[in-house]
Amino acid sequence: MRKWRERKPLAMDVDHMQLLHQEAIEQLELLHTALDAMEQATGTMRDNLMEMVENHWHAYQDVLHMIWLQ
Repeated sequence: MRKWRERKPLAMDVDHMQLLHQEAIEQLELLHTALDAMEQATGTMRDNLMEMVENHWHAYQDVLHMIWLQ
């Protein structure tokens, strides 16, 4: 037989969640901008922009992880 447990109230900081959501959007916008610039670039500049794209992608994933932990 299944035991029913009382659900604990969820404490959430709405302002913090909004801040994290905005940060995730900004990281995606920066990533998109770097990708657009990378399409126009060549050589070392293209490599540098690719590194920027990767950094913004990882920052976006970090923010999503922080949202998930909330």
